[in-house]
Amino acid sequence: MKHSLAAFAVLAAALLCVVAFARFCPPQNPEKGLRRLDLSAWNFPGKDTLVLPPIPPPEPVPEPEGPDTSAHRILFVGDSMVEGLRYRLSQYATANGHTMQCVIWYSSSSKYWAKGDTLTHFIRKFDPTYVFLCIGANELFVRNLDEREAAVGKIIGEIGDLPFIWIGPPNWKPDTGINDILLRHCGKKRYYPSLRLQYQRAKDGAHPVLASYNMWADSVSTWLRDSSAHPIRWDIPEKDTPKTHGVTILSPPKD
Repeated sequence: MKHSLAAFAVLAAALLCVVAFARFCPPQNPEKGLRRLDLSAWNFPGKDTLVLPPIPPPEPVPEPEGPDTSAHRILFVGDSMVEGLRYRLSQYATANGHTMQCVIWYSSSSKYWAKGDTLTHFIRKFDPTYVFLCIGANELFVRNLDEREAAVGKIIGEIGDLPFIWIGPPNWKPDTGINDILLRHCGKKRYYPSLRLQYQRAKDGAHPVLASYNMWADSVSTWLRDSSAHPIRWDIPEKDTPKTHGVTILSPPKD
């Protein structure tokens, strides 16, 4: 042990000598001997803190050449708001040659979707080619935004390379930041800001009535077709178009 400490002390002393020589010796002729090192960029105690270069912004989403006309397998997941949206959106899907599977997890939030492998399970089960999400209505007033930021990022990571849209919550009061988080992670071409619409509400004051759900779905559909990152064939369905879709119901999460 004593030998190790002695060896370490010798090495440390040698290093200090080299640094002192490099820092304080007069300039030398490079043709005849050692050069003095230029240490002006080093971060010695007492110097200004090293400034890192700015982080470049994320790459912009490329403009699509036109709508994707292929038939898609759509997975629509989220909280109880999916219950009302699914009827009208399934009409769009049916009228345009797509299929849709809905997973409704009552009282869920991004926190619960991110905690386990629920989303991954249903992606494997239904093998979608497009994912719709509507999550956020149960976290309008949360305070731990760092936790929600991490959760939203994890959910998007689980989706991977699949095209997706995230339908924001239909605010009935100003939120504490969940919509800003969704916009930041999804970008304006994958996040639909539902809070800008006006809704007629059910007795609970939060969920829209059916007519407002249909209005909401029509507005999302126009944006999906004309302004989203991955537009697909999504023309307005005829009134008698059947509401064809599968539904999986999940019980409210338990803390």
